[in-house]
Amino acid sequence: MTPTLNHCKYRRRTSLLLALALIVSLFTGMSGTAAWAATSDDIQDELDELNSQKNEIQGRMDAIQAEIDSLDYEKANTLEKKLILDQKNLLAQEELDVIQEQIDIIDNKLANLQSDLDNARAEEAYQKERFLARVRAMEENSSAGYMDVLFNASSLTDLLTRLDLVNEVMSYDEHLEDEYVAARERVETLEAEAETMFADNEAHRQELETKKVQLQTDIDAACALMAQMDQDTADYEAVLAQEEATQAELEAVIMEKEKELAEARAKEEAARLAALAAQQAAAGASAAAVSYVADGTSWMMWPSYTSVLTSSYGMRTNPVSGVYKLHAGCDVGSSYGSAIWAAAGGTVISAGWNGGYGNCVMINHGNGYTTVYGHMSRIAVSSGQTVSMGQVVGYVGSTGNSTGPHLHFEVRASATATPINPMAFSYLT
Repeated sequence: MTPTLNHCKYRRRTSLLLALALIVSLFTGMSGTAAWAATSDDIQDELDELNSQKNEIQGRMDAIQAEIDSLDYEKANTLEKKLILDQKNLLAQEELDVIQEQIDIIDNKLANLQSDLDNARAEEAYQKERFLARVRAMEENSSAGYMDVLFNASSLTDLLTRLDLVNEVMSYDEHLEDEYVAARERVETLEAEAETMFADNEAHRQELETKKVQLQTDIDAACALMAQMDQDTADYEAVLAQEEATQAELEAVIMEKEKELAEARAKEEAARLAALAAQQAAAGASAAAVSYVADGTSWMMWPSYTSVLTSSYGMRTNPVSGVYKLHAGCDVGSSYGSAIWAAAGGTVISAGWNGGYGNCVMINHGNGYTTVYGHMSRIAVSSGQTVSMGQVVGYVGSTGNSTGPHLHFEVRASATATPINPMAFSYLT
């Protein structure tokens, strides 16, 4: 890891910590000044803002987790490289041991050679002294040379005796010279051998020290890199833990706000149903009669507080799968957590997870029609339950194949389960 990369990671980690401090301070200020919302719309706005903040925190958490995953991947690769390096270092250590053994062997040979060299030098000095002593003696007695000895013979027998003596003296002189030369040559040979062995050993020692330094450098570098990555991971995990704590606090506030919203919606719904019942009574029709008229007049109510359509019934390219096919209902652009109402009275035939519909409720109205409500955040009814027109059956969400909070609303012909364009109907107001 280069110093530049380390610097970038430290700067990025500092930015994350500052961002965390900012969101915590904002969140704390918001919690301390939260006011009672007079209407469900006000509460919904607060809830949308809280969910937006929650999504922002989740985005930062995802980014931090991505950094941790990236570090974990780098650590795994580095650890794998370190294991390879450890094996390489093990072989290098074995090589160092072999070199050390070579050094020890040569040191032992050098010790023995030094002993032989000392003996050879002593022998050379001894032979040199003998040879020089003989040379001095010959110089001192130069008047009595070999020829003088022979010419002074008194008889043939004496001559022969003197000749043998001269031959012995000459042989002795030659022997002294040969022994001195041999002693000197042995010293030179041993000195050359010792010099070569010493040079080889110095080369081995230098190689040994170089390899030791490189080996320790490689080990230190790998350990330092692992330690740095561990520290980076610990820092990111600390930031992630603080983000998770902030998100948990925010979720607690969201739960309280959703409860407050549900209570407000229930009160508003009760008021709306009372007004609807009064309207139906004034028109002289019972709720039951309104629920089962299917001759072109209004027999259903719109299931949401808003009529804004984000996607109509018909053929389209699915925004999630990218497949061009029939969109069997209409998508109503509703805020997250807003109430979904039963379009008419009937029996819940399904309430739970339904593949791409996510959390989904289906109601059989008993007059040849079934309505479907998809992508709910929460379901408020159960299968087999009887519901009345306008009853809350769930809350808007974005579960299943959905790119954002909305209500997917379908009307089907019960006998064939054929989808019908929901906008072909007129709805009670």
